Amino acid sequence: MHSFSYFAELLLLLLLATLWGASYTFIKLGVESIPPLTFIAARTTIAAVVLLAVLRWRGVRMPTDVMLWRRFLFQACLNSVIPFTLIAWAEQSVDAGLATILNSSAPIFAFILTMCLAHQRSATGRQLFGVVCGLIGICLIVGVQALSGIGQQLTAELAIVAATV
Repeated sequence: MHSFSYFAELLLLLLLATLWGASYTFIKLGVESIPPLTFIAARTTIAAVVLLAVLRWRGVRMPTDVMLWRRFLFQACLNSVIPFTLIAWAEQSVDAGLATILNSSAPIFAFILTMCLAHQRSATGRQLFGVVCGLIGICLIVGVQALSGIGQQLTAELAIVAATV
């Protein structure tokens, strides 16, 4: 029974990775005919409708606290609207593969920002080793040929990196 659970979890992880990675290709296809802001607004609206349906199906009521909704709005802008609008704008001139590669550094930025903003102890050698391994892993997965066009659309590439941060 345990091995089935493990196998199912691996399949779900593979599905998540596939859907997550494919989103950049779908953004690239979408911005060929739809303006980036419109595309991201539609994408966000579809996601909201699906989430509302799931909440309703599970019997969860929406909160009524105004302060909570302000926090939701802030989080939505910071984690979805602004980053994906920047990515969609950038993908008008940058390949979806490069956008995916530039965005793959998100966990590394999350670690660095946490260390800077949390004002806790400094990073351990083990943590720094993990960050370096993550950067090396991105480079190995990407390969030198995938970065051949980097710098040609510097503003768009920086927009993707800003979205990642």
